[in-house]
Amino acid sequence: MNTMIKNADILTMDDDFSILKNQVICIEDDRIVYIGEDEPFFFLPNRIINAKNKIVMPGLINSHTHCAMTLMRNRSNDLPLERWLQEGIFPIEANLTYKDVYSGAMLGIAEMIKCGTTAYLDMYYIHEASIEAISSSGIRANLSYGVSTSSKVKELGKQGAEEYCKNFILNNRKAFKGRLNTSIEVHSVYLVDENELILSAQMAKDTETLIHIHLHETQTEVNNCIKKYGMTPLQLCEKTGILENKVTAAHTVHVNDEDMQLMKKRKVIPVHNPSSNMLLGSGFADIPKMLQIGLKPALGTDGAASNNTIDMFKEMHITALIHKGYKKDSNAINAKQVLTMATANGAKALGFDNCGMIKVGMKADIAIVNTDSLNMSPYHDSVSALVYSARATDVDTVLVNGEILMKDRKLLTIDEEKVKYEALKSAERLYNLH
Repeated sequence: MNTMIKNADILTMDDDFSILKNQVICIEDDRIVYIGEDEPFFFLPNRIINAKNKIVMPGLINSHTHCAMTLMRNRSNDLPLERWLQEGIFPIEANLTYKDVYSGAMLGIAEMIKCGTTAYLDMYYIHEASIEAISSSGIRANLSYGVSTSSKVKELGKQGAEEYCKNFILNNRKAFKGRLNTSIEVHSVYLVDENELILSAQMAKDTETLIHIHLHETQTEVNNCIKKYGMTPLQLCEKTGILENKVTAAHTVHVNDEDMQLMKKRKVIPVHNPSSNMLLGSGFADIPKMLQIGLKPALGTDGAASNNTIDMFKEMHITALIHKGYKKDSNAINAKQVLTMATANGAKALGFDNCGMIKVGMKADIAIVNTDSLNMSPYHDSVSALVYSARATDVDTVLVNGEILMKDRKLLTIDEEKVKYEALKSAERLYNLH
């Protein structure tokens, strides 16, 4: 399928941060093959998208979430992380079924697409249900799978579960025309013991796979790790070989200077989750300092149960504001840096080297954003408008792998009403059991 986007004002997110006006984008199947002022004679489009008065940008990338936790939205709020997990979340998750995870994942994916998100990094359970949702919806994703949290341990034993995990990682990588990637899940140092950390590190090496982990989310986590192991969570990850792999680390809120330098040395990608961290009273990461020393942070929403949306436009807006206020410096972080976190850096966090930018040769993962809404008018600067003014409702059209997933704010691969109905049924069943 050949797709042409005309009259496009493009925020490329390339290394030069190029902004191109009134351009034509040509997409052949899943890739961008041409960008220029004129329609190329060699390209015959099957469909044309008019982007007049719109911003064409890379789709947003949610670099840390628990997609199916949409089912627990608006439950167990106003609690610190440890109580939130033990009292509100774990008891409900103990009763999850395949159908629950599928319905929750579909609800989350539908919400993300409508918010301009084209890819996400997921850590959850019953992965086969998430794979079905990813397959049918058309979104791009990286699914994290770990032995320690696998339901297969009970079914297959520890060794069998390890083999299943390894096969899952290898067999699902690059599925659905490259839309699916996989990673090793290490939930956290408080749910995974030292031996399992060593095992996970080795499995990541054996499969050449990145590791997705929660790290330094709360001061309690850090204090307990020091009490148990005599070192911080990051130092424990260094000792056990975790940091010898590519690591995407969610939260990294309570990180001292020594640990921040360790992250830099090991090229860890920290993922900022400001809404979730603040809702749970955990604090928030020192992103300006991380940027200053050369780290490349990405941006995520965390799960809807601790946010309570998975709206990346909201996360960009909050990120741009909280650090200015906390640092009392209007330039502590700028809109360009925030957009980079939500696009190009996100692609690296998910292990994709072919998205996160709009340029020839890249996958056609694109969000097209209206500029004529009340909150976007008058429109002058695309970078400022997207971070400080735009809302998710301004997203008009979304493409992933060259396929149109939403047009004129109508989802094309998902029955929105059916998804909401099925998710409500699952949520009601789970709450009645709890």
